[in-house]
Amino acid sequence: MQRLNYGGKPGPGPIYTQEFKEVLASTELQAKLPGGVLLAQGNGVVAKGTVLGKVTATGKYKPYSSSAVDGSQSAVCILDNDKDTTDEDIGASAWIAGIFDTSKLTGLDAAAKTALKLCYFV
Repeated sequence: MQRLNYGGKPGPGPIYTQEFKEVLASTELQAKLPGGVLLAQGNGVVAKGTVLGKVTATGKYKPYSSSAVDGSQSAVCILDNDKDTTDEDIGASAWIAGIFDTSKLTGLDAAAKTALKLCYFV
């Protein structure tokens, strides 16, 4: 890679590519959880479209799992952007209502579909 001189001024930085993942099947009839969620540390990168559950003891959210016993076995919302929880708790926004493409969601099962009463899945 050849470096170019920009007269001592910053030049273009590295180029990154990103895949855009749209989980909404429609932009109509959508709503987000007021105030967002606090994702619990230690769950790595949580992908957009992940179904989330709320841990009863801490009030923090983590990926929904029907086999959990900490509160996260109840689906509450769907994450709307990738977030890295590897090193710290992190705030995020999440949908509580909308029309979603089931093939783009992570962790969605029959119980989650039932719990997410304001969500429609196509």
